[in-house]
Amino acid sequence: MPGRLWSLGVFLVALGIAAYAVGWDTLLWLPRVVLDSLFWVPAAILEAVSTSPATFGVIALGVILMVFARMKGRRRD
Repeated sequence: MPGRLWSLGVFLVALGIAAYAVGWDTLLWLPRVVLDSLFWVPAAILEAVSTSPATFGVIALGVILMVFARMKGRRRD
C-alpha cells in the first residue's frame, strides 16, 4: 500500500508540474480528442448501417467469421 501511495503522489506531482509548464488546456487536449473519437465512431457506424446496410452486413459477417476462427484456433492449442 505505501508503494502505491508513493507512485500516486509522484504521478500527481508530475501532473501538476506539467500543467504548470504547458497549461491545463494543452495537457488535456489528447484526452478530449480521444473522447471525441469515441463518440464519433458509434455515430459513423450508425450512419454506415443506414446508408448501405448490405455493405455493413458483409463487413459484420467477415468480423464474425474472424472472431469465430480465432476462438476455434485457441481451443485447438
